[in-house]
Amino acid sequence: MNIDKLDDPKNSLNLFGLDNFFDFLVNLLNTEKLPKVLLLSGNKGIGKFTLINHFLTYMYDKENYDYDKKLINENSTFYKQYSKNLFQNITYLSGSKFNSIKIDEIRDLKSSIQKTSIKNKKRVIILDDVELFNINSLNALLKIIEEPSSNNYFILINNKTRPLIDTIFSRCLEIKIILSNQIRKEIINSLIRSNFLETKVNFDSYYLTPGNFLIFNKISSEYNIDLGDDFLKNLSLLLNLYRKNKDRKFINMILFITNVHFYDLQKDHLDNLDTIIENKLFVLKNIDMFIKNNLNQNSLYNAISNRLINE
Repeated sequence: MNIDKLDDPKNSLNLFGLDNFFDFLVNLLNTEKLPKVLLLSGNKGIGKFTLINHFLTYMYDKENYDYDKKLINENSTFYKQYSKNLFQNITYLSGSKFNSIKIDEIRDLKSSIQKTSIKNKKRVIILDDVELFNINSLNALLKIIEEPSSNNYFILINNKTRPLIDTIFSRCLEIKIILSNQIRKEIINSLIRSNFLETKVNFDSYYLTPGNFLIFNKISSEYNIDLGDDFLKNLSLLLNLYRKNKDRKFINMILFITNVHFYDLQKDHLDNLDTIIENKLFVLKNIDMFIKNNLNQNSLYNAISNRLINE
């Protein structure tokens, strides 16, 4: 597969390590017990969206899906339409953009799903990064979910980057997606072998989901970032990349290198744990404020570097 396509879950034709979750969803579908609202919760990059892609392919294109091998047929008409967002019975909204989903978009969604679905088949609405939706949009969403509908099904993806309001949980069947460390490493090693990747990111010593490994490894290769370099140097590089691209993956990578940096400090300086923990909380708080309030990146970098200069 082209390395530029690796970090898009829609291009994951093989399902690794999530067979039990897939079988559970298929059983719900085949026994007509599929709930109107599913919530998949788990760390970013653990495979939730890939799992959904395989499940929807089975739902809409069962005759072309290899169930035993958990393999999508990339030549099928369904996959070609779905991969290009042209399959009309599937709607996708994501809260990952920092302006988040607007309430008007939720109202437009309500209007569209009130119409009859194509061939009167199931319509699936995927709400990705649902924890990042603003509170007004979530409240409008709750009203849609509460209204009965015959063919509309919601799949919410919670990446746990922020707390999700309790009223969402109360209306969903939540499936917690968890990978053992062994399975996690096996999946990443399979991705490395099958795509002939040069490993730029240490996934052995630090917990890194398969999806984030692909993204961070690609960023490291493409922009010549050495994660063994000074933390502040890499922070500056990634902030500049975010400023130019406005893509949350750079913020996610900043959070990763932050956790790695302070994890290593705690191992090497057990006599100074309180200060290290305080500094880590300071950095994470300022990154969160930077995201929420669209603050100046130079101000963020200066605040963090001034705090850590004598670390």
